[in-house]
Amino acid sequence: MWSPHYSVSHVSSPHVLWSASNQKFYLYFHGENGTTRMAWSTDGVHFTYFGVVLSTAMVPGTTETSYARVFEHAIPALGSKYVMLFMGVTSGTRKIFWGWSSDAKSWQFDPTPLVTPTPDAQTDISGPHLLTRNGTSYVVYHGNGGDMYLTEVGNNFDREVHLGVFHTALSGAPDSGRSAAPSFGTDGGVEYMFYEAGPRLSATIAVARAI
Repeated sequence: MWSPHYSVSHVSSPHVLWSASNQKFYLYFHGENGTTRMAWSTDGVHFTYFGVVLSTAMVPGTTETSYARVFEHAIPALGSKYVMLFMGVTSGTRKIFWGWSSDAKSWQFDPTPLVTPTPDAQTDISGPHLLTRNGTSYVVYHGNGGDMYLTEVGNNFDREVHLGVFHTALSGAPDSGRSAAPSFGTDGGVEYMFYEAGPRLSATIAVARAI
């Protein structure tokens, strides 16, 4: 895939960021599960391969680093303009990790998990998305039990205040007991959540509207 740059068994989890300052789209994706790569585009159609931006070698102690998402979020003390949220596996347990960057291309990563699963009574968590509300920042993610959870991390990503269930998976359609990988957007002043609904290998994409 994307010869001659790399050859992997699969690619997954695409996430696109528009960089207004550079007038470019940045596309992040993983494959294999321990390596996230980036490609860029000026038109959103034709992409040029950039390179590896995240791997297990960059986060000591991890055996997997995947499902990365990048957001514009400045942390002045770090001189950064962007943050990356991703799932990292340590000691067989999935947690949420993070990194920061001034240009969305070169990254530094915190080796300490940003969010851990135990306070949510989960064994594994994944699919993080950043939300900023009421002057602070939160991470929404899913747990292995099927529900989504919310944790306040603060604007400097120096907190871990677990706030409990964000969305309880519906027992019927479309969730069928599992809701995962939330993503948020706004259209016409109305907020929407897109997410993976249903069993992992036969899931659909669902949409929810804020009321």
